[in-house]
Amino acid sequence: MIARDTVGSSASKSTPINTDVTSQNAIANLTKTFENYGLGSLAARIAEFIYQGYSEDATSLLLQDAPEYKQRFAANDARLKAGLPVLSPKEYLATESTYRSILQNAGLPKGFYDDKSDFERFIANNIDATQLKQRVDAAAKAVDNTDPYYRDALQNMYGLDAGHMIAHLLDPEAAAPLVAKQAKAVEYGAAALRQGLAMGPTSHYEDYAGGMGTGVGAEAGMAQIASMTPGLSALAQISGDQYNQATAEQEVFGGLASAQRARQKLTAQEEARFTGRSNVDSKSLQGDTAGQF
Repeated sequence: MIARDTVGSSASKSTPINTDVTSQNAIANLTKTFENYGLGSLAARIAEFIYQGYSEDATSLLLQDAPEYKQRFAANDARLKAGLPVLSPKEYLATESTYRSILQNAGLPKGFYDDKSDFERFIANNIDATQLKQRVDAAAKAVDNTDPYYRDALQNMYGLDAGHMIAHLLDPEAAAPLVAKQAKAVEYGAAALRQGLAMGPTSHYEDYAGGMGTGVGAEAGMAQIASMTPGLSALAQISGDQYNQATAEQEVFGGLASAQRARQKLTAQEEARFTGRSNVDSKSLQGDTAGQF
């Protein structure tokens, strides 16, 4: 390995120019390589270094100090500062190519995260192909989903319209698990709207989407809630208790024991009224009212 400072210190314009076939081949090889990097503008400097007697490896190393080179692989500086390993040009270009394929295969419109500067941010934030695929899948579902309830829920829960969904969900500053959880949480809001219900707290839906609950699906759960809440709310008013959509969601999705007990209490009271039974002991009632009728 040739140290860059050693190579740089030995550079001299007085070095005899070598124009043999070997030098010409070296210039051609390096020029093609750097053109593949998008750095064809460095062709003249490649020839200059080769003519000065530097090898291909030494010339490649020297050119890494060129402003054009640093700009082309700018994410490496950010990675270095973050303590991440620097990517070789081959690794850098391969990563960009993978990003591009993932985005194109998802059918994203031209202009959305297909520029070198976008890839630069992904690489700088150490987002690998798997993470990007997860983000794209979540974003594509949000953007391509024509369900107006889903769109309304996304707007109400996160303040996003269709034009900003991809920008938000592919934000490299956001953690991939959070992106997936938000996309899943919107399904609960959309299911509520579809059943004619109001949306509950976003934080609750994010908890359910993150696995902190019963695992009941959004659609099935909201259908159940829409069916049971009106009757139970009416019973609660009769008995002076409280039962509403939020209580039902806490039981169906969250598995909250107190919400389950509230429902069971109301159901037991209704059964008692229907069968003519009372919570008051019959013998006690006979004793208290004896001789009054």
